[in-house]
Amino acid sequence: MNNYHIIGDIHGHADKLEELLLHLGYENSSGVYQHSNAKVVFLGDFIDRGSQHQRVIEIVRSMVDQGHALAVMGNHEFNAICYHTLHPETADPLRPHSEKNTLQHEAFLKEYAVKDEETQNLIAWFKKLPLYLEIKNPVNGDLLFRAVHACWNQKIIDRTQPILTDEYTVNAAEKESQPYEDIEVLLKGPEIPLPEGETFEDKDENVRHNIRIKWWETTTHCTYRDIGMVPEGVVLPETRIESMDNDSIYPQDAPPVFFGHYWLSGEPRIIRSNLACLDYSAGKGGALVAYHWDGGKHEVQKLQDSALSYVK
Repeated sequence: MNNYHIIGDIHGHADKLEELLLHLGYENSSGVYQHSNAKVVFLGDFIDRGSQHQRVIEIVRSMVDQGHALAVMGNHEFNAICYHTLHPETADPLRPHSEKNTLQHEAFLKEYAVKDEETQNLIAWFKKLPLYLEIKNPVNGDLLFRAVHACWNQKIIDRTQPILTDEYTVNAAEKESQPYEDIEVLLKGPEIPLPEGETFEDKDENVRHNIRIKWWETTTHCTYRDIGMVPEGVVLPETRIESMDNDSIYPQDAPPVFFGHYWLSGEPRIIRSNLACLDYSAGKGGALVAYHWDGGKHEVQKLQDSALSYVK
């Protein structure tokens, strides 16, 4: 089967998910949404924000477990794993239960309490979600497209196993470790330092010296203002970036990549012929977006806006 619907970040909004699945031609048969000629690829971030976590998990998990969908891990699933997992030596949560972290996780906790058996069962399932996927033609093995939650960085992909081990998860929760830095890029996106002396305040009034970047727009001639992702009202310098890491530049001729994470707004559209962000802020009143990969028409595809579908 080369027919896929790739779906962006859901964030606890089961009503949007069910409406979108029905719109795409899926039917609820024996409690599982399925399609006669397609399957879904979910891009992660099933949880937090909304108020329908249990129903979202019921839909997504049943589809994945019964072969009607694939899914990658989002940063919210990774955060949940760390919040609900204890360090093997200290017995402290890998993600501290601070006021900030608990507030970010509050919507999920209302439906999945800490230490509940159902919660631990779900966390164990989250741990099975891969960090990235490469979807291949089952007949000839040709690579069709790639899926990752936030950023496809080939150098990191090459040194990272798609499924997290318990040891790797513990290491990835330690700031400044290599696993931590790698997970940050794959699940949250890359950052670069601002020019010396330049800073800005984030939404919580913390002074920042680095900026998260629009890796899909990076070139060897871009400026900080071109690619920086900062709060509204922050004006970045138009200084040209002299030493852009080539690993952050996704080649124009590489296989298509689908990703989410970035809370885009406006009319959904692809970024370029081999890059598509499908997160249009469904968790904050925006659209839940899907891309229809029609393998029956083309083995090698250039992404097109006409293949996008969405519900609000």
